[in-house]
Amino acid sequence: MLKNNATSTQSIELMPDTLAGIIDWDTLDQIWYAIQHSDNIQWYFHNNDASTAGYNRRNDVNTSGDISSALTALKDYLRQSHPRDYCGIAFADSLTEPTLIRVFDPKYLTSMCNIYGNTPAPSWVISTMDAAQLAFNKMTSAKLENHSFGRALPNAPKHPQIADSLDARRMGCPLPLVHTARSLRRLAVGEILEIVTIEPGSVNEIEYLCKCTGSKHIALAEGEYGYSFYIERRLEITAKSR
Repeated sequence: MLKNNATSTQSIELMPDTLAGIIDWDTLDQIWYAIQHSDNIQWYFHNNDASTAGYNRRNDVNTSGDISSALTALKDYLRQSHPRDYCGIAFADSLTEPTLIRVFDPKYLTSMCNIYGNTPAPSWVISTMDAAQLAFNKMTSAKLENHSFGRALPNAPKHPQIADSLDARRMGCPLPLVHTARSLRRLAVGEILEIVTIEPGSVNEIEYLCKCTGSKHIALAEGEYGYSFYIERRLEITAKSR
């Protein structure tokens, strides 16, 4: 797998065997453009229409055309159904030379307080691998999909570049928000906090917390232990945090 490159103001090297989260729309647009203009590479667009416990998947994107038209349809759908100034719902094995991109449908994401529900599966996978190759690739299926409450989760390893780590995978609401705000207060300006959850939709709360605390969401990743969100403390934190 190619080395991940996080788009951030600091150099955050993601842990091995993780996918780099795409925070901003511009980066995702660049990836779409590169795929649509990679004439020498065969790309495959995979729909995950399977229903799992907790929700019934419905394909709201017409991907019946070639890869270029399929990506255009997906892009339009994502911007309409996720009207935010950040992305955070797509993950790739590389932000510069990707061969695998996993995209989550915003309609089926919940929050960082999701401890009882099912971790959603990606709704679309864009890859240089066909269906048969994809089935044997270890990065193609979410390690935490369809987890059940009480099931042992793999330990989240300590990232060597961060000042503190918060494991919020078993915290019910509002504890993830409360403990994130408290953890940020303990950091010096410029230090980085990692929050680990089981829900990619946590990006919405993470962005909200950053806005409230004057912090910066600089990277995210998907690994076998969950979803890691990296926040850099930028300003002195006030009582505005919730």
